[in-house]
Amino acid sequence: MKAIISHNYGTFNELKLVTDFIKPAKIPKGQMLIKTEAVAVSPGDVRVLSGACKEMQGPPSFPYIPGGDLCGTIIDMNDVDPSKVGYDKGDRVAARFTMGPRGALGEFATVSPKMTGKVPDNLSSEEAAVLASSATIALCLSKRITKGERVIIVGGGGGVGSHLSQILRLKGAAYVAAASHEPHRMMKEPLSCDNALDYTQKDVYDFTEWKKVGVDEKFDTVIDLSGGGWLRLMEQQSSKVDSKRMIVKPGKNGGRYLTLVPDVYNFEMHTIWQAMKLFVFTNLVRHFYSRFLKSTSLPVHSFAMSLDNDVEIMKETLKLASENKLKACIDDRGPFGFTTEGAQAAFQLQASRNVRGKVVISMKNTGDTTGGGKKL
Repeated sequence: MKAIISHNYGTFNELKLVTDFIKPAKIPKGQMLIKTEAVAVSPGDVRVLSGACKEMQGPPSFPYIPGGDLCGTIIDMNDVDPSKVGYDKGDRVAARFTMGPRGALGEFATVSPKMTGKVPDNLSSEEAAVLASSATIALCLSKRITKGERVIIVGGGGGVGSHLSQILRLKGAAYVAAASHEPHRMMKEPLSCDNALDYTQKDVYDFTEWKKVGVDEKFDTVIDLSGGGWLRLMEQQSSKVDSKRMIVKPGKNGGRYLTLVPDVYNFEMHTIWQAMKLFVFTNLVRHFYSRFLKSTSLPVHSFAMSLDNDVEIMKETLKLASENKLKACIDDRGPFGFTTEGAQAAFQLQASRNVRGKVVISMKNTGDTTGGGKKL
């Protein structure tokens, strides 16, 4: 079968299209075989390829097929019971990886039903892959926000942020602002944020910058999708002058800081100790410090260490999109082609962190490097 593979850890230049990769001969128990139609590229795909977490998330052997989130048509249900999952052979499904971000960028791939949903007819395969990858995470995060909250999304222009801004509106957020390298995009439909600032030009954690653009009340919740925001708040808290400039209310007044990334976005993780320090110990300290030190001006710290692998999240996400309440945001520089050049361009764009929504590779596009995606 055709597949995008890598023989080594490295950059996007390691990716190559081959035509003779072995098709999955034995489908693992509890999984299904699908013919892949579209793949959404994620930060984790780039991290695995780089070798930054090879001991923890790396492939068991080389060459390996990268990619984890996809849409395709089922060709073999294996031992999965159609009556229990709601789809069958011949149906189109979208899936988010559950075991590790690899295996998607081949003509055929195996997926688990744990995070797989049937795709409505009015959604394209490219849209479905995007929704499975990022919108499901955005929906999980939105369930932590209550009606009437004022929310700022830092790093709002990527896959999760572009869908989260839409879902927060549906969930009744009173005010949604965003920090992005393209603030004008954040204020257009379908994202429709109330306000936005360019984080490459402004200190988005300084409330005086927001006052200049008409924001007159501090935010209830910061959702940090870029990383490092808590360190900036700690820095502000140490100064009486700067603490008054915080963009978020203190915890004693209901202020919250929510993130799902470590302080350093491009982190490395080679041992269990490093993983525990990154995702457990540091966040436990912040959790208790922000809740029990009443004199602090900091918001309450929450780290979304594990997002729900709940198939109902997938179903709800696809339903919202099929009802035109949620728009899949595909970066307008794609969809990229299922070619060496297309895969390399897609991974290079994802690694740049200057993504407009989600980077997608279309398996139907085997000629041109990119397609004519609509700018969102």
